[in-house]
Amino acid sequence: MDTLTRNHLVWLDQVAWSQIETRHWDEQAQQILAHWRAHRLPLVVCRQRPETPPDQLCVGLPAPQQWSRRRLALTVNLDHVTAHGNFPALLPVAQSHPWGAAAFELSETLAALGVHAQVYGSHGWQWLTGLAYVHADSDLDLSVYVDSLAQASEVLNRLASTSLHCRIDGEIVFPQGQAIAWRELQQLLQGQTSQVLVKGRHTLRLATLPDLRQLGGTTPAAQLNAGLVCS
Repeated sequence: MDTLTRNHLVWLDQVAWSQIETRHWDEQAQQILAHWRAHRLPLVVCRQRPETPPDQLCVGLPAPQQWSRRRLALTVNLDHVTAHGNFPALLPVAQSHPWGAAAFELSETLAALGVHAQVYGSHGWQWLTGLAYVHADSDLDLSVYVDSLAQASEVLNRLASTSLHCRIDGEIVFPQGQAIAWRELQQLLQGQTSQVLVKGRHTLRLATLPDLRQLGGTTPAAQLNAGLVCS
């Protein structure tokens, strides 16, 4: 499970769900957890707390509007993760909404650049669960996986020049899952700031432009495009 990074999805076995539901939860949390278990919905990998044992995993459950968008934080045993996978790609999410040609053009352009974009946040969870997450002010949150800073720069230019039905937010993700908010990275490359926040599964740090040049490598594109991957 060392390949799991922030925003990976994980599915749990029934033993894990039984252990989770025996904890002390209020009535609303019990309803959320019961729905997730009954419909075999995934949880999302979060940044790990420093005190988390290596055989455990910090995950999150962001509930939809019917439960006031409540967020539950959980810790589970890695042995109880039955499968892991990714948020949906941009294209199928765009196809499920009347977003117009710009969304399809963005998907095609990113593919032509050799990068893979996934939709997380409200739109991603709504696509996964069929529940109501999206509201009038919801951003389109994208994780765009790149191999290098040069490739990231090309992606930033395309994101900045694309006008959709809503604001495009999200992250540029370098190899090994190091993620930077794309608007912050744009400011760094334009000289408007000297540092950006880099988020990993276990780390949170500030980085300068020379630091980011060391993040290049090979992104496991085959894994990203595979969707659900069984353990």
